[in-house]
Amino acid sequence: MSMNRRIQKFGKSAEPIAGKIPSESEEARAKLFPLHCLPPAAAAMGQAICKAERVPESLVGCCLLGRLSASVGAGLQVRSGPNRVTRANLYIVASGESGSGKSETDRHTAQPFRDFEDELIAKWEWDEWPALMAEKELLESEIAGLKKKKFNSPTEREEIRAELERRRRALLQIESQLQAPVLSVEDITSQALAVRLAARGECLASFSADAGEVINNLLGRYNKLDRTDDGLYVKAWTGDRFQQDRIGRPPVSLRRPCLSALWLVQRDKVETILSERSLTEGGTIPRLLLCHTNCQPRYIQDGVEAIPTGIAKAYGKVIRELLETFRLASEPVTIEHSPEALRAFNDHYNAIVARWHNGEIRDVTSYALRWTEQAWRIAVCIHGGTWGKRAGEQSLALETSQAAITIADWFSVQQLDILAAGRQAFKDAKRASILDLLVDCPKGISGRDVQRALHLATAEEARLLMEEMETEGVLQSAEVPTGGRPQRVFSKARK
Repeated sequence: MSMNRRIQKFGKSAEPIAGKIPSESEEARAKLFPLHCLPPAAAAMGQAICKAERVPESLVGCCLLGRLSASVGAGLQVRSGPNRVTRANLYIVASGESGSGKSETDRHTAQPFRDFEDELIAKWEWDEWPALMAEKELLESEIAGLKKKKFNSPTEREEIRAELERRRRALLQIESQLQAPVLSVEDITSQALAVRLAARGECLASFSADAGEVINNLLGRYNKLDRTDDGLYVKAWTGDRFQQDRIGRPPVSLRRPCLSALWLVQRDKVETILSERSLTEGGTIPRLLLCHTNCQPRYIQDGVEAIPTGIAKAYGKVIRELLETFRLASEPVTIEHSPEALRAFNDHYNAIVARWHNGEIRDVTSYALRWTEQAWRIAVCIHGGTWGKRAGEQSLALETSQAAITIADWFSVQQLDILAAGRQAFKDAKRASILDLLVDCPKGISGRDVQRALHLATAEEARLLMEEMETEGVLQSAEVPTGGRPQRVFSKARK
């Protein structure tokens, strides 16, 4: 079924509108995850899991999108600008109550990926590991013999040294190949993650159906300096070069690391992440696709049908094709986009900028200005899942961009909902500071005064906040002559 037909199947209300970002006051907050926007095989699998496990679309959609992202890895990217490409890797953090079906849902969506990974490891253990170990043991024996060898002249010493160097170099190469060909990790320190990425082509996925320990690692559980440990996670999202130097082992240098993440957590862990200010300042949290799935413990029901075999096989076939064609590729395939798809993404970003200029989302700038990039990344996942092994031969279509924008919009609304309490508290603090300023300046204050006192980015931001207070009847304003252009001054409203 084509993307157009799938969108039409779910009715006009399901059709995404390019450039339209749901505002906090819209009903979009209560909408279900748009499963119909996922590739056909994934969407069908999602509906089947919802029925079989009695879990909400939000949980299933996050799990499916996370698996698509990890299956594509760094092997498929889209040209998203004249000098820019965007990959499919996403960091998804979804909350749900304990015992509400997170693990069962994750198991269904993960099965094809896990089977493929297990096959890779089993084949390596049988075909490659014995030969590698044998070569390693021989090299170690030869090195031990060379170290015992005596020399009688500088020439003989140099010959022994050269042989030792050659065998040491060969041993390092063998040891790098002795790491199993894993595609994913779970509870791992950032130091170990860097080493594993270097050994596995700089591409991995981080999966956990109960990611409490993963979040603790991110928060710096193993960091002796008592600070967050998220530097590699930021670089592996953006694909920037990463260098790690540690005493006692060679440095790890990653040219273009790629990490996908799907972390299912309990609700309180989301609040823990948000409370760590350094994660926001470092750029980790704004890169997360955060949501509360509202997944709750379920009643046992009679007559629940199992997931149809045909649907599970079709989904598994897509995941396997993506893993074989793109995840294991030595070089990425870059796809182009249609002019209409590019226009949809540009409209989407411009709508966000318009909201920023209106003052609506200035306090969440680091989040909002990444929403369109998230849509680009989701689009690569949808494109890959729709076309499978032929994805590299097709350009990114308008329908795919619209579907991706719809999913990105859903996540942006969830993100704003989660941030709402903190945003309101911060806003209330700024309003209280403005009233405090007026105690010392009863004749009035300007936007520039407030900007300086509150350390805001612009005077315009201060003016918009005071205009809101004026609308509520808390403040009043007047134009005051200054010898040049009149200045707008705000003071307390007269009762």
